[in-house]
Amino acid sequence: MSGETASAVLRKPFRPEEIGKLPRVTCPKCSDPKKNGPCDEHRKSKCPECKAYVSERHIHIDYVGHADVTARLLEADPEWNWEPLATDEHGLPVFDTDRNDSPVGLWIRLTAGGVTRLGYGSVPSGQNDAVKVLIGDALRNAAMRFGVALDLWAKGDRADPTAENATASAGQAARRAARPAGARQPASGGGQGVTSLPDADESVIAEWGAKIDGITSQEDADTADAELKAIYDKGRMNATTAGAIRRAIKIKASAVAAGSQPAAAGASGNGHQP
Repeated sequence: MSGETASAVLRKPFRPEEIGKLPRVTCPKCSDPKKNGPCDEHRKSKCPECKAYVSERHIHIDYVGHADVTARLLEADPEWNWEPLATDEHGLPVFDTDRNDSPVGLWIRLTAGGVTRLGYGSVPSGQNDAVKVLIGDALRNAAMRFGVALDLWAKGDRADPTAENATASAGQAARRAARPAGARQPASGGGQGVTSLPDADESVIAEWGAKIDGITSQEDADTADAELKAIYDKGRMNATTAGAIRRAIKIKASAVAAGSQPAAAGASGNGHQP
């Protein structure tokens, strides 16, 4: 690294040839997973700029792909690693799932330069190769917490706050966050007769990632859970987002209780050993 710190390498700007274009469909009707295509007002065609076959009602977001993010992590720390925040009895990652039990969300821990931070990947219901896409999206999301392509993420948030991954809809995909056994359903906003749920708000989840990193005791977890419930009850968070965050709080609390949580750092970059 020629004397550069891992943090400095991770935050270096990407070259123009490493930056691609992602389509963001902005018409909710075109994004409706039940339609499986554009609405009656818009055509689906190959875009000359992003080369995607997509509804004509879309914008473009600059992004860096999975391979270039991986190359940057290797440049900063050849021994970087990621792991799912939770695994099942077979040692496989535990995913948030939709009503058809298809994977739509994944919490991970990314470790680079001796620091560990959380990341969350998401895809719409019905995503092809969902597991593969989720891992790539979670890695990009977690790497952004280290400053990787942070300027591009900021531009994307400002241009289109409804979505952060390559195939995300305009906020209408029907999906929910799976809850671990014994987890409480958020106190309001759910209920009978619900046929679809809104997408997880990744910007909100990102803000909570640092809080979850800072959980070092069951008391911390209970405090975070109470804060989450209060925010949800006031209508300031949707059910899918609250479910994903609650799941991460419970997983972190279990890891702390078991003494298995690795050294981590919150958004401020201050490391701690739970």
